[in-house]
Amino acid sequence: MAWLRALTVRRLYMAVLFVSIFALAAQENVDPDFWWHLRTGQLIWETRSVPRTDPFSYTIPNRPWTAHEWLSEVLLYGLFQLSGQEGLILAFAGLITASFFLLYREAEGKPYLAGLVVLGAALASAISWGVRPQMISLFLTALFLWVLGSHRRGHTRWVWWLPAFTALWANLHGGFVLGLAVLGAYLVGGSIERGWGRTSFALRPFVGALGLSIPAALITPHGLSFFTYPFATLYSPTMQAYIVEWQSPDFHQNQFQAFAALLLMVPLAWGLSRRPLDAVEILLMVGLGYASLRSARLIPLFALAAIPTLSQHLNAAWKRSVGGQRFLTAAPPSATSLRVGLNLGILVLVIAGATVKVGAALANNAEAQRKAYPVEAVNFMIEKDLQGNLFNQYEWGGYLIWRLYPRQQVFIDGRADVYGDAYIESYLDAFRLREDWRVPLERYDIDLVLINRHSALASHLETDPAWERVYSDPLAVIFVKREGSAT
Repeated sequence: MAWLRALTVRRLYMAVLFVSIFALAAQENVDPDFWWHLRTGQLIWETRSVPRTDPFSYTIPNRPWTAHEWLSEVLLYGLFQLSGQEGLILAFAGLITASFFLLYREAEGKPYLAGLVVLGAALASAISWGVRPQMISLFLTALFLWVLGSHRRGHTRWVWWLPAFTALWANLHGGFVLGLAVLGAYLVGGSIERGWGRTSFALRPFVGALGLSIPAALITPHGLSFFTYPFATLYSPTMQAYIVEWQSPDFHQNQFQAFAALLLMVPLAWGLSRRPLDAVEILLMVGLGYASLRSARLIPLFALAAIPTLSQHLNAAWKRSVGGQRFLTAAPPSATSLRVGLNLGILVLVIAGATVKVGAALANNAEAQRKAYPVEAVNFMIEKDLQGNLFNQYEWGGYLIWRLYPRQQVFIDGRADVYGDAYIESYLDAFRLREDWRVPLERYDIDLVLINRHSALASHLETDPAWERVYSDPLAVIFVKREGSAT
């Protein structure tokens, strides 16, 4: 059959690469913010309006809330209604895979060298994968890089779509500023290149696209104030101090070793290729490299932008080498029946292995969530109709919003930008049993406490006569304030 003969080693390699990335991206859904995203999507779906003040916490009623991911949340909830969490896991795995496929198309040295670079970038960015709106920004960043890279090679028609993509992105996720930054890097870098006399590609489309994209980003329910939101979040001292993904990567941890290797490979590839460096790639690598070192959350964006420059310079070095010259001039193997059959067998085995891996992730999703969230404790609260002012653990707030809202509001959840630095510090005073730990419990007249059973606060409340433990399991514990007791 013709399609079997078309299954060459090159095409097999590419298929194995992207099937593997998809299987790696299909993970159990344990992101703590997923749950409040889902509830927000439901709220918007049912009310046909985007919330402008916080509805989920009793401690900060009517505090302004920039729901910058509102459209993503509507899509999340809609897909959840159609296919459950399984459909969401598969859809986001597909979105992640598509992001790297776009940059694979931009890469040089296809399929082998380009595939290795894409795989390295995927492994570096895997720390942040999941069912989360941030993955939509990952895809749109890849789309911007692909469109702008294509434009520099003479394919100009897509660049005029960037303002429309920006307007959509601004309603999906606050990461839209990255698209503007990438577009700005191409404009500034292209201007430098033209000043050096090293390029002749037109800058006018970049100027036009950026000029239209900035006002296009205002087409949101939030208006002009939305431009300042991403920066306020990025430079929050408390978020950077206590939220792991906003902190600098800790290279003592194994999960950051792929990023470290990618980071070191960029200057190494530049040195090996002996090709002149392009101002655009310097701006992107230095800018996104610095951002990634400042915040681990931005590593995937550096990884995407590194694919074109790494593949270009490594491919140039490979072509100059003796081994590379022999490989490039060697005739491809003939498509004999044996080779075609072997290729097909390998592909079937890889797809079967990926199917098993993805199936295991889907099957284990509920159990993974039981280990991450107080599922049984919440069941107990519902069964016993426990209500009142609740003090809860930060990481569990989103799950409680999904399970208990509107009958029960939370003390805190993952929307750190809504609560503010001072409030989060107050929460940590109580949770970590600091000197003023009683203050937030008294200020908000706390009736219930739901926290990790191994926390400092839980250990203290076990012996505090003002509190009674009414529930405990290996993960969570619930305390109720005794009647007439002061906190």
